[in-house]
Amino acid sequence: MTSRSHRLAVPRSLLCGLVVASAACGDDPAVVAPIFPKTELPKGEICEPDNSAALRIRFDPPTLVVSPGASRPVRVVVDPDLCEPHAISLVAASSAVSATSEVKVDLRHPSATFEVSAKSLGKTTITARIVRKDPNDPERTEVAEATLPIDVRDAAVPTCSAGEGRGQATLSGEAVRVTGTGPLATASVATTKEAFVRTDELGLKPFGASVTCAQNGDFAANSGFVALGPAVSFEGSAPYTSLGPLRREIDVTLPVNPAAMPRLARLRHVEVLYSGPRAKKPRVVPVASPRIVPDGQGGYLLAFSTPWLGSYQAVVRKGAGEGVRRRKLTHRAVLGFSMGGGGAASFGMRHHDKLDAIAPLGGVSDYTWLTWFVETYVSGGFCPASNPGCAKVPPNLYPIAEPFAHTMDYNHFWYEEGSGNGGSFPRDSYVKIFNDLSLAFGSLASENQDKSLLHLVAGPKKDDPWVKGNLSEIPNLPPGLDCSFTVSSVSDATDVERQRKIEQACQAFRCDPKNQWKAKTGYFDDEYNPDGSKPVITFCDGGQRGQSPYKNTFTDAPEDRKQPVNFAVAVDLNDNGIRDENEPIIRSGHEPWDDCGQDGLCDKDEPGYDPLTNPDPNQDDYDYTLSPDGTEGNHHYELGEKFRDDGLDGVPNTKSRHIAGDPGEGDGVYSEASGLSYMRSFDAHSIVSRWATNVPGGPLTDDALRRLDVVTDGGVRDLFNFASVANHFAGAVSSRRDATGKPLKSVAFYSGYEMLPGQDPSRPKDFAPSDLLWADMADVPNVRYGTVDATPDAIKLGDGMHVGTPAQLLNRLLFGFYYVAHAWPDADRTRSEVTTANPMTDAGGSSFPVDCLVLGRCQTFFTGPKTKRTGPLAITLPPGYANADNRARDVRYPVVYVLHGYGQDPRDLEAVALVTNNFMNDGTRASENRLPKFIVVYVDGRCRSNPTTGKPECIQGSFYVDAQREGGPQFDSWFDEVIDYVDQNFRTMRPSEVEVPE
Repeated sequence: MTSRSHRLAVPRSLLCGLVVASAACGDDPAVVAPIFPKTELPKGEICEPDNSAALRIRFDPPTLVVSPGASRPVRVVVDPDLCEPHAISLVAASSAVSATSEVKVDLRHPSATFEVSAKSLGKTTITARIVRKDPNDPERTEVAEATLPIDVRDAAVPTCSAGEGRGQATLSGEAVRVTGTGPLATASVATTKEAFVRTDELGLKPFGASVTCAQNGDFAANSGFVALGPAVSFEGSAPYTSLGPLRREIDVTLPVNPAAMPRLARLRHVEVLYSGPRAKKPRVVPVASPRIVPDGQGGYLLAFSTPWLGSYQAVVRKGAGEGVRRRKLTHRAVLGFSMGGGGAASFGMRHHDKLDAIAPLGGVSDYTWLTWFVETYVSGGFCPASNPGCAKVPPNLYPIAEPFAHTMDYNHFWYEEGSGNGGSFPRDSYVKIFNDLSLAFGSLASENQDKSLLHLVAGPKKDDPWVKGNLSEIPNLPPGLDCSFTVSSVSDATDVERQRKIEQACQAFRCDPKNQWKAKTGYFDDEYNPDGSKPVITFCDGGQRGQSPYKNTFTDAPEDRKQPVNFAVAVDLNDNGIRDENEPIIRSGHEPWDDCGQDGLCDKDEPGYDPLTNPDPNQDDYDYTLSPDGTEGNHHYELGEKFRDDGLDGVPNTKSRHIAGDPGEGDGVYSEASGLSYMRSFDAHSIVSRWATNVPGGPLTDDALRRLDVVTDGGVRDLFNFASVANHFAGAVSSRRDATGKPLKSVAFYSGYEMLPGQDPSRPKDFAPSDLLWADMADVPNVRYGTVDATPDAIKLGDGMHVGTPAQLLNRLLFGFYYVAHAWPDADRTRSEVTTANPMTDAGGSSFPVDCLVLGRCQTFFTGPKTKRTGPLAITLPPGYANADNRARDVRYPVVYVLHGYGQDPRDLEAVALVTNNFMNDGTRASENRLPKFIVVYVDGRCRSNPTTGKPECIQGSFYVDAQREGGPQFDSWFDEVIDYVDQNFRTMRPSEVEVPE
């Protein structure tokens, strides 16, 4: 599609001599701006014809492929606001298609839909033109045009026979693409040159690859699908085969014919069927960056990326796009970053009945996968007692069947240097985070028998010096305060200096080896201390002295042992009272079990197993792409899986001998730490998978999930692997199917914001959210930002990191807000008079002072009526909120709740309004393409001292959950109270129902 806008500063008399003339000249009347009744504006709304941006016109979809005798709807969209009604002329370049000659648009309807009917084969265009008079100069006329390319082609789809079209070659740095032959001459598998230059875990070695027509025929035959092209097999030579996923994605193209799509189908309706050794029966799988592109030979391709070799076919369901459904709107959404991203996923899924959209941007959106990763890798890397001289593996080379993920071990925490991490995150920050997770849920790696010490590793007791500490030199302490954890001082707290002194005193005392907790014998562990003969100790950690990307490598420097570790104990192999580099930490959060699936059989034990031809006979392996509902290897215990009923320590007959106790031994059921069990009620993956149903909003039924919009993202080199976390969360959503096997919500992965529909992949720095093609976008977009093969300079700037580069951070913000706001077609998108033009003179029933309402920024400390928790809130109001005319009209607004990162304060994020508010009143866009106005509430998740008891809530971050431990803060419940408080004090939109297309 081409579009252009220009102002013609020529006398009106001269226009009669132009090819496109005005109606007064007797030519095409459609090009003249018609004189219609002017839209009457209510007070408080503005439209400025004498101060308008240049006209812009575009088509949605931007290109059209249709067969003779068929038709498709097309939408023509105009920017900016048109203060008076106008007509858009539509002129077909040939008789191959027909359409109405004009459509009308106005201030309330800046787009119009028309039908394009195909008559005969051939390529043609339709040109849309709109003319607007300059209100300040009748001799000036502005014209905007756009051209819609149309390909009228036969609806027959490309086909091939089994084994036909075979192409074979070696993929290498010199030849990065392998194509088929004959009918598959445009089918291909490819990667990047840089992939073969790299020597790390994400690099590839040259390997043989082939493209051929699938042996098992047309996957769509005798089904509810319409095939868009043939089923094509892509295979590689060992070690890169369809037996397992690659550590990076490869690019695939499939021949397709879009003319075969049903009349109302769009790109979001195109599905991909996959078959391979681990998916014998073809199944719908989500892919990355799906798009239909010309093949350069007059045809079309479905291009996408995937970590899996195998057989693929593009299909669409019969009748796709037909029908609408009613959707209830609450006009609330939650969006969060990092820790707040996990909070958005957790709170959003737990309270799905109160929200329309959730946007976990980074963060722990999937505790199931992340806790498995932490247990397997982050807490590991040590030789077991059975093999004390085992060969060590470099931290980046641990086996993991996971694209993008970087492995690590306890002595080698990941931290890649660059400006996009949002902080330095040394080892002591990691320790604080894990300590805070234990404070939120209870220990995930063991079970302390004292319910008041659930946040501590098993063993220590209340009266142990390591727990109590020594605070004798600090006056006026709250009764019962100990050193088991201390709040990191909050700069604006009234007792900030006392907080700092307590923290320093407790750290110094607890990190002195003479004050450590120690079990000389009797602390059993099946991996590292099976006979209980070795001493086990508490310890401290910290520092950041390694080489990037493992900057956080453990060092023995005494000054680095500054942060007490609450979540684990170490086996002191040399009994020197200090945890040394190769001394393991104990991980005993659950009884050992075989993650083999509900059938109780691991692959190798399933009948018919063959590692090369039948690696998963029962087809129950979990994979977030191929089989997200698989139960083997899904990191979640299932009934039917075998476990050792030896208690959490994994050693038999220690129930009465383990110095710290051995919960679960001999009870006949699988046992795990209460922290792990409790965590599941806050885990979005568990709620989506219906492992956790006892949540405030009730079980996430099919209808409840259909109603909820979900978006997520993660950087490809995020230090916490949040791209992988997001992959598994999105996979969990894609696992939910209806009775026919159709996913309740379509899922797609997008490799950067430039790969979203409506954006230009060749211009990654020019993200334009107003141009997003929502009709083509998957229901659940998961954006993995950053370039996998980024240059060293790009990495230094933060590419793909925890926060990302400045441009990536801005894009994350914009897309997150545009996505959640897209859920509200009934929200106010008009341009508003600024508040100062006619400000409110009273607060209108709000408990907030009128001054802050007029300013558009309010802050308060809110105490929950039930939780009694007190914390800060920051609120930014949309343009015109406190304009007296808007209040008189009772203009109401949706609310987006924004959750901050670890260690932050809600007031740290108020600058976000500088971005959002500009887009809400953007004069370059028409109302339909403008970000709707909404209230933004920044919700506190920072740990503080309880103002009543003086005791700390936690250390730095709450993860927005209700703490399990006695007297712990109830952040989830407090957030729920915040929602009621906001509704009581601001003009929030009431619930409504709208129709949405299928």
